[in-house]
Amino acid sequence: MRPVFETCIPRPEVLSGELKEDIFAARLRDVMQGTADPVYGDPDIFFENTYPTTGLKELLKEALGRLTGIKPNSSPILRLETSFGGGKTHNLIALYHLVKNKVTNPRVKEFIDPSFIPIEPLSRVAGIVGTDMDVENGINHGEITTYTLWGEIAYQLGGHEAYQVLRESDVNRVAPGTQVWEKIIGDKPALIMIDELARYLRVAKGRVGTTSLAEQTVAFLVTIMEYIASRSHAVLVFTLADSKDAFGKETEEIKQELDEARSVSARQERAITSTGETEISAIVNHRLFKEIDRGAARETAEAYLEYYRSLNQIDLPQRATRAEYQQEMVTDYPFHPELLTTLNRKTATIPKFQKTRGALRLLALVVRRLWEEKPANTTLIHLHHVNLSVPDIVSDLTSRLERQAFSAVVEADIYTPRTGSSSHAAEIDQPLLEAGKPPFARRAATSIFVHSLTQGIATGVDPADLHLAMLQPGDDPTLLEKTLSELEDKCWFLDFDGRRYRFKTEPSLNKIIADEMASIGRAKPKNELNNRIRNIWKKGIFEPQYFPSEAGEVDDDAGKPKLVVIHYDAASINLSDEEPPELVLKIFNHAGSAEGFRRYKNNILFLVADEDHVEQMIKTAQRYLAIRQITSDSDRMNDFSDEQKKKLKSMYETSELDLRVAITKGYRYLYYPSADAPRRAGNLARVQLPAQDQGKIDRDQSKVLLEMLRKLEKVLTEADNPISAPFVKAKAWPANKESVTTEELRKAFAQRLGLRMLLDINQLKKTIREGVKNGTWIYFDATEQIGYSPSSPAPMIQFSEDALLYTPEEAKRLGLQIKGEERDVPICPVCQNPEDQCTCDIGVDPLPPLKAEGAPGQVFQAIADLCHDRGVKVLKSLTINVEGANRETVNDVRSLGLAVPQMGKGIYHIQQDIVAEFSDKGSYNLKFSGGWERYKRLKQVVDAFNQEAEKIAVRMKLRADFSDGLAVPGQQYDSIRDVFTSLGLGKMVLSAEPAGDETKQ
Repeated sequence: MRPVFETCIPRPEVLSGELKEDIFAARLRDVMQGTADPVYGDPDIFFENTYPTTGLKELLKEALGRLTGIKPNSSPILRLETSFGGGKTHNLIALYHLVKNKVTNPRVKEFIDPSFIPIEPLSRVAGIVGTDMDVENGINHGEITTYTLWGEIAYQLGGHEAYQVLRESDVNRVAPGTQVWEKIIGDKPALIMIDELARYLRVAKGRVGTTSLAEQTVAFLVTIMEYIASRSHAVLVFTLADSKDAFGKETEEIKQELDEARSVSARQERAITSTGETEISAIVNHRLFKEIDRGAARETAEAYLEYYRSLNQIDLPQRATRAEYQQEMVTDYPFHPELLTTLNRKTATIPKFQKTRGALRLLALVVRRLWEEKPANTTLIHLHHVNLSVPDIVSDLTSRLERQAFSAVVEADIYTPRTGSSSHAAEIDQPLLEAGKPPFARRAATSIFVHSLTQGIATGVDPADLHLAMLQPGDDPTLLEKTLSELEDKCWFLDFDGRRYRFKTEPSLNKIIADEMASIGRAKPKNELNNRIRNIWKKGIFEPQYFPSEAGEVDDDAGKPKLVVIHYDAASINLSDEEPPELVLKIFNHAGSAEGFRRYKNNILFLVADEDHVEQMIKTAQRYLAIRQITSDSDRMNDFSDEQKKKLKSMYETSELDLRVAITKGYRYLYYPSADAPRRAGNLARVQLPAQDQGKIDRDQSKVLLEMLRKLEKVLTEADNPISAPFVKAKAWPANKESVTTEELRKAFAQRLGLRMLLDINQLKKTIREGVKNGTWIYFDATEQIGYSPSSPAPMIQFSEDALLYTPEEAKRLGLQIKGEERDVPICPVCQNPEDQCTCDIGVDPLPPLKAEGAPGQVFQAIADLCHDRGVKVLKSLTINVEGANRETVNDVRSLGLAVPQMGKGIYHIQQDIVAEFSDKGSYNLKFSGGWERYKRLKQVVDAFNQEAEKIAVRMKLRADFSDGLAVPGQQYDSIRDVFTSLGLGKMVLSAEPAGDETKQ
């Protein structure tokens, strides 16, 4: 590879410094008046220095084709769109030179077919620049002063005579109609150019009668567009800047207001982008260099690509090793693609930079200084060649961009002009330079600095992109990494958050925090971690067992499933481990101080840390403690600026969440018992818990475990469908036994690995009832000595040694008495004596009411039994009474209100009497009678008052009417029974009213 000084020749004005700043700011008015610098005013010099972009060629072809009649179907209305400094005015100047037929430079054929150029100069040409217009004083032309766009356009198109046609409209600031333009333009070719329209619109918002000049201007644009679209040899070209620039609001307003015009002439309008993003390098190279050796470009690109592909020990973006990137290097030569990309896509987003114009101005300074110094091994112009020791370059990137605060960053960390002082980068580079190595610190700091000028999420640069921007063949990447680490340690303003390097205008707080972390050590962070872990997995769904070291420390019972959290120092694993840690297997297989065999192995889970995340957990805890230590020290906080204080507080809040996230990411492996797990894994299956976003980290991580176990179908919760009775009989019923207690059946779920963990006991109750209903088994209450079969009312299930399940065959063999089955001797339904011994007159004495008193499960079962005995299949209503003068009754009343929304379809009426006294001698009396919708608005207040009362007497009656009837047994009845049972009400009185004959089933 040859240095760029041998392969490229800059233009003389670049090397001499004569490429003045104002040359880059093209002005259409100066060109039209003949006062512009020759670089713009001389047509031949202009086209010599201009690169034929796709947008420029498209503009010339469309406009000249229509004006000359060669391409009559060309668009009459052309809209140039790009940001400031993006070539719009430059393109208008090119069009102006050609319509005036003043170009003799043979290069013009690179822009347009010469046949499109008018033979005679156009006489009707108007070029208006928004910044030239004076809304208050107008533009003085000697005998005439124009005040509006239409007045100035008329004057430029036809002088004094044309202006007189619309003089009244101009003076009164009222937009003229199309007939005016017919008189001024007629059938002659006419070109109207309006540049920087949005700027003009901003200052044209003063009132004109009942409207404003801005509104009249938009009306004028609509009119002129309609007129131009109707003429065969007329063209209107106007420019709109990007909506993100300084006049973005006005740009958007114009676009919206012109919708009407576009709807009329949508097919006649065409939007053209002046400069395409891929053309920036061609424009820059053409303007700054007289000659570029394309062969050298290919050689250099090939060498760089080969070097990038050889780098295995350092991160690079994937694009760096692709053939497309090699071609990009050829196109951008002698500039490295990352230099132009950074200026074009990042720095150019700063409004004051002005895109192509800004890049040209800056790079002209860079090239001049580079050719003055000619540093060795300059095979491409990299981002770090933006020499921050040059005051003009620093000014261009700070003061000009309104980034003055970054001047202090340059002086402290990159280059200082003070004699006898060194920047932090220079201090790091000193031993490198003495060893004959490149100044990696200055290179890196300069590259990061340019990336840091933008604000928002785009500020800074990630390590891979930084490596690509800096490295060149022959560089040692490991030395670069070491240098970056030193920059982090020494620089006052450099910040690295683990993802991006960036310079900030205040000293890096991360550096302050890192020093604090080093002083904290490791013991305190681990204590913090241990406490946090206990708070993250609290007792609730599971019963946590924290950090056991022996099997005897973990209970072996059939209660709540045990969640064993293994301490990260005791055992941890990685993804490739096939077997659980030894400590996990030991606890899973053994129990008790004597370490006998564990019985309830299906009732235990293990949470184990990922060894790759343990250190990160500790560091995150260190960071949290460091920030807490800093923010809790008021004297120390006084040393920070208000912005830093605000950020430190924010960092403290974030570190709190970061610590929680680090722990949940660290404890990512869950072991659970499974009959399908490999034997070598001890019948423990492993699942990796999903990563969670910070905003979604649940306070109780047990819910995350529960959700995962539900997906694995390892737990049975209230939200799941009940397990079928035949499945339970096949999997949980003891082999070769004809009966089992309900308690034994419950415990089987905690023992057998092929079953789900039972988290909701009501699910097993439902399964037992289903088994009774479909004849899988007989439920027998040993206390009452009564059994339940398919013909019986649904039993109230209890889990005890006195509640048994029998096979139907065994129940028959034992001769168990089954509720609801007919006896051999008919029995009187009233006196319960055999009919031949009846002592009552059925025809006279009425049946006693359907009424029961006691606990919820007891009374609902009693009503169901009474209905069965009397042949009542459908109820009309249920009435529940609760009464008392104690705290338990208050809770029962509250629960009764909670039950209503869960009881299903019905009409609910509530009566409530309350007398309460409070400790402060206050009291209240309440009498309420009404429907549920009204009562529920009162309920919240009443419940709160009841809880506060020192003395209270409460009576509440809930009546539920079922217009469609309530079947007994039936799904809704069973559901109501389960609701009251689960709410845990105390003593209650339940009355039921049978439906009429017409509703009986």
